[in-house]
Amino acid sequence: MQLDPDDVEAIAVRVIELFDRSSKRRRAPRLATAGEVADALGVTRTWVYANQERLQAVRLGAGPKARLRFDLEKATRAFEVKGEPAQQPSRLRRSPTRVPAGVELIRGRGSRNAD
Repeated sequence: MQLDPDDVEAIAVRVIELFDRSSKRRRAPRLATAGEVADALGVTRTWVYANQERLQAVRLGAGPKARLRFDLEKATRAFEVKGEPAQQPSRLRRSPTRVPAGVELIRGRGSRNAD
């Protein structure tokens, strides 16, 4: 039995389609760091950590300081959900350090002399 070249071509194309489809299902998503997610979404890392549940973070380990990773596609979809504004956290402002009266500060090498 001999197959027509067009039939062989059609079989080859179909095998490739099936292979591509099954390999996409098996491929695990690449997990991104908080910094990579922040860059992709145009927010700060602080915002990413504050919204880790919304962005569907994956915790690597069980401890309190376990690293977080994110499926970038899921995080992007969660970020774009309408109805919940994706607001940046306000910057924390530190009050200036107060030096007690009578204490003279030492000038470092990098400080400029006003003299």
